[in-house]
Amino acid sequence: MAGSPSGTCEFASRKSARAVAEALREAVKDDLEGLDGAAVMFSGGLDSSVLAVLARKHCPVTLYTLGDAGSSDLMQATECAGILDLPLVSVTFTRQGIEESIRDVVLRHGMARAKWMTTFVSFDLVMRKIRERQVLCGQGADELFGGYRKYHASPEPRTQMDRDLATLAEEEMPMYRRLASNYGKELLTPYLSLRVMHVAKELGAEPSADGQWTKPLLREAAAMLGVPGMMAQKPKKAMQYGSGVSAELRRLLKGLGTDLDGYIHSVVELGK
Repeated sequence: MAGSPSGTCEFASRKSARAVAEALREAVKDDLEGLDGAAVMFSGGLDSSVLAVLARKHCPVTLYTLGDAGSSDLMQATECAGILDLPLVSVTFTRQGIEESIRDVVLRHGMARAKWMTTFVSFDLVMRKIRERQVLCGQGADELFGGYRKYHASPEPRTQMDRDLATLAEEEMPMYRRLASNYGKELLTPYLSLRVMHVAKELGAEPSADGQWTKPLLREAAAMLGVPGMMAQKPKKAMQYGSGVSAELRRLLKGLGTDLDGYIHSVVELGK
């Protein structure tokens, strides 16, 4: 019924999603306008699919996906790249490659925290293979729009999201940018643009109240931007897990009879 509470809520939701869609559209345009090409770190999930759909309007785009032969990310990204009709580079890895990457991340890039190691190793493995100088990545989407399941259980999800966003911006992103720069790359992070962050915070974006969906507002915005439904509704899976890197690293550590902290310590000692 017109004017009913449910109708009012649906209208407000559509209005909020349009604001997010417009902010993302402008952020990607600001990053890419005038470039002759760009890379997108791509899993076929929500965050990277939004970037791919928007980026292809401004310059030639190549998608890059990390994964072993049976990984969910590689299979999903291959399917989605075909739907989007965009070129995809599959970045595979070996156990030796992971070991080399850990040494580089620790000794060359100066990142030695076990908490983030698998994330940065995954990032490093992809960055080595990217040909383009400008690289679009989806960092910030989870913290801004409620992408982690832990937010559902939080009594104050927005507070925790803001805290995580601050950690990302102040501690993690400088390391991501330094790592990319060491490969001659420039990271482009539309979700962390002032425009998108302002809209997300002003709208109070959070996980759905019923706990069924992460990033409901971003999913609605993605549909408005033309992201195919099967991509807009993909469940969240971090790159290090979806690619198989985390599982391979666990097997490596088990074979060596150590944990990640111990392995990092040995790398530091050998590097002295």
